[in-house]
Amino acid sequence: MTKTTLTIKGFIVHCTNAITKVTEQRFDWENALIDAAITSAVTFFSALGGGAVAGISNITLIESAGVAALSQFFIFLALKRGLIQHKEAD
Repeated sequence: MTKTTLTIKGFIVHCTNAITKVTEQRFDWENALIDAAITSAVTFFSALGGGAVAGISNITLIESAGVAALSQFFIFLALKRGLIQHKEAD
């Protein structure tokens, strides 16, 4: 039996009588690393292509593409791991 209560500050509290079963899920690092590597490679090569079209010199082009790929790699891992939460529209 679930009872819903609206508090003074507008929070909704759900009270239940039953004990819920909590299952712990292990994070799949292998697939997360593969997915992050794929998206980082796409970012790296698209940055190389965009920089080449813009006429950037070779060393600067590789450095900027590397920075973009590394930041994409860690952001993607953070999203997969759940460190950054998606905001859903109401």
